[in-house]
Amino acid sequence: MMRRTGWVVLVVGLVVGTAVALGLGTWQMTEKNRPAPALVADQTAARDEVVELTTANLEKLLSYTPRTDDDDVDNLAALLTGEAVNNYREQMRSKTAIARSNGVTQTSNVRNAAIETLSADKAQVLTFVDQIVESTGNKTRTEAQLAIRVELAQINGAWLITAINTL
Repeated sequence: MMRRTGWVVLVVGLVVGTAVALGLGTWQMTEKNRPAPALVADQTAARDEVVELTTANLEKLLSYTPRTDDDDVDNLAALLTGEAVNNYREQMRSKTAIARSNGVTQTSNVRNAAIETLSADKAQVLTFVDQIVESTGNKTRTEAQLAIRVELAQINGAWLITAINTL
């Protein structure tokens, strides 16, 4: 009797094991044959959108004149999110105060930009910026070339800048 029970358990175990292996194999074959989703970084339209948005907005964010006021700064801060909003407001309020008293104008032109990383909801863009600072009060003009990494996040379908870091 013991011997017969052992054989029944063995046969049932083999049948169950075979069924599990067959199910697992079938599942693996269907997963393997399913096409992989296209990477966001491989989509030209997504790359172009992020680069164009970064280029246009960075030029606006880094440029100011003696006529730039707090309302202008607040409007431009809408392009930012997170800590970048407060950092931008603080920096620009001090810069615009100096700009008004010394007649300082800063003009920024993004010469080139390229995607460093891009996913469905985050991006990093490396930009090369030509910057000219002119002061009518001091009668000075300085030119600088900067490399700036811009970090973005997609929030509610819109790309917003989360960080601007000079390299």
